[in-house]
Amino acid sequence: MLTPDERARALRFLDAHPAPGTLLQCGVTGAHAYGFLSPDSDVDLKGVHLAPTAELLGLGGPKETHDVLVDFEEVEHDLTTHEAAKALGLLARGNGNVLERLLSPVQLVASDDVEALRELARGAMSTRFAPHYRGFFSGVMREHAREPKVKSMLYAYRTALTGVHLLRTGELEMDLRPLADRYGFPELHGLVEAKRRGEEKGALDPEDDARHRARWPELEAMLAAALERSSLPHDVPNRDAMSAWLVERRLRAL
Repeated sequence: MLTPDERARALRFLDAHPAPGTLLQCGVTGAHAYGFLSPDSDVDLKGVHLAPTAELLGLGGPKETHDVLVDFEEVEHDLTTHEAAKALGLLARGNGNVLERLLSPVQLVASDDVEALRELARGAMSTRFAPHYRGFFSGVMREHAREPKVKSMLYAYRTALTGVHLLRTGELEMDLRPLADRYGFPELHGLVEAKRRGEEKGALDPEDDARHRARWPELEAMLAAALERSSLPHDVPNRDAMSAWLVERRLRAL
């Protein structure tokens, strides 16, 4: 979550680094949404923009991705927005990054577009998101093996348990703390508090590291079982609704 001052600063940052078009949506992700921010955590902002219609008609095409990573008012801000067609295309293919930006509990843009996009995200739940969370979990484990940090261990748990929860319930939960309680990992609260008190890239004690790594196979098994038993459809069920909304929104922009 963001404090009022942090929210105001994030909005000033967005004004200073505008997307190449209309900013339809911008959600807070990363440590602020995952429940384990530290005093020096950066602010991760991910969103969706709508390109000007003229850019769609020319030979060059619109800018599909807008990236900004800078220190702004002494705090690092990391912004990525995708053009609406790219964002919805990724969502339809099971991209968890787009799903999480749309369903983040902290949204910085107030408009009807935000709720429309969130409704499309909720309607997209399917087992197509399983490879995203399984692959992300594997990548974080490799990163952690190279350089054990409290942050990377928390990311490993968060990624795996978010994936398990989505496949079991069809709902997105980004905050590690309720996931830890629900799925039998109460010891994670101590790790979360260590991260919240310490530095963004603080090292993990070797004994604690070994204890937590020993639970990785359990997380892998939970992900596999959740996929096998999931009642979610295999394919995203609302691809046509995504396309219809995008066409209607572009027509409104004419």
